[in-house]
Amino acid sequence: MMGEQDVRERLKAVEVPATQLRVGAVVEGGRRRARRRRAAQAGLGAALATGLLAAVPSLMAYTNGQRADQPAGLPSTAVCPATWLPVPDGMTAVRAAGVDPGGRYVIANDFRSSKRSTPQGKLAGVGHSQPVLWTDGMSQTLPKVGDWVQADAVSAGGVVAAVAGPKDKWADSVLRYIGGVPEKMIPPAGKWTFRDASVNRQGDIIVNATRQGSGDRTDAVLLWKANAATATKLPLPAYAEGTSILDDGSILGSVVSAKGDLTSFRWDERGLGRALTGPANQQGAVNDAHGDWATGNLWPSGEVARWDLRTGEVTVLPVNAPANAVNAAGWIVSNGTVLRDDATVELSSENGGKGEPFAIADTGLVVGWPFDDRSGVITWQCDR
Repeated sequence: MMGEQDVRERLKAVEVPATQLRVGAVVEGGRRRARRRRAAQAGLGAALATGLLAAVPSLMAYTNGQRADQPAGLPSTAVCPATWLPVPDGMTAVRAAGVDPGGRYVIANDFRSSKRSTPQGKLAGVGHSQPVLWTDGMSQTLPKVGDWVQADAVSAGGVVAAVAGPKDKWADSVLRYIGGVPEKMIPPAGKWTFRDASVNRQGDIIVNATRQGSGDRTDAVLLWKANAATATKLPLPAYAEGTSILDDGSILGSVVSAKGDLTSFRWDERGLGRALTGPANQQGAVNDAHGDWATGNLWPSGEVARWDLRTGEVTVLPVNAPANAVNAAGWIVSNGTVLRDDATVELSSENGGKGEPFAIADTGLVVGWPFDDRSGVITWQCDR
């Protein structure tokens, strides 16, 4: 695996223009924090986290590495009215974490990183995290198991997938909430840390797991079927990471080789996979997948990519910011915008301030937070 210094050396060789992207809105809150950190080790995430370019509304499609020119993206004609969700009293650091495909359920976390210091230095980990679930706009504080809980994903049936842990440490438990009631899942034997939980329509959950003491790599991608409390270790390649579980049970994720090469895949539960290729001389990391679409970013360009999972075709959008999520229509949310084939829609709050989208439902409901890093959850209902 490439280390932080290797990434810095790569980035020194890349000349890029100034950016309009705010770092805090990208790296703070939500279920992609750990994934972006690991993508940076492969030479991708660091470029995205620093925000290299502003959005450019044109699309380029590639099939088998060959470019086919398309018309430039159209100006925005869609309407996306903004609404602030009511936050429970006492919560001051709330960040959106997800929305279900039907747009009925929204999750967020009142999250703070560890600030504890010791004679050996400042500790890494989570100081506080309390999950919130909105159902049809009504908020519910989910009960904690352990010192803190971070909700990562919610299904169309309202099943919440979360990780939990002791104060000032990383997650050592995986939780499944049904009807707001938590169930602690059973992992394989040993001591693990967990991150990046994903859930599909049926309530199947995957999570990335690392054996405590083995470093920062992913040692296993674990699966809990909807009717099971005990995990199955998926037979994926070494260093594989899962980002999404689709409704058919297939897993989207990436593999970073020992040399630092990054390749994205779609696997079935037997570990049989198909690579998601990018344009020539570009490596791709999948961040999210839904329906027939996956989205992520390319390295070294840093651009947003969208893969058609039916054909393998990749469409490149010259937007140098993390591709946060995609819905069943192929709409992508990134850098304050909804990226569509017919329009690039900028999102704003009620006072005209820009918002940072983090998740998107099939109904066109977008979930995010203010670009000025205030606490709170904003939803935008975009025309379809």
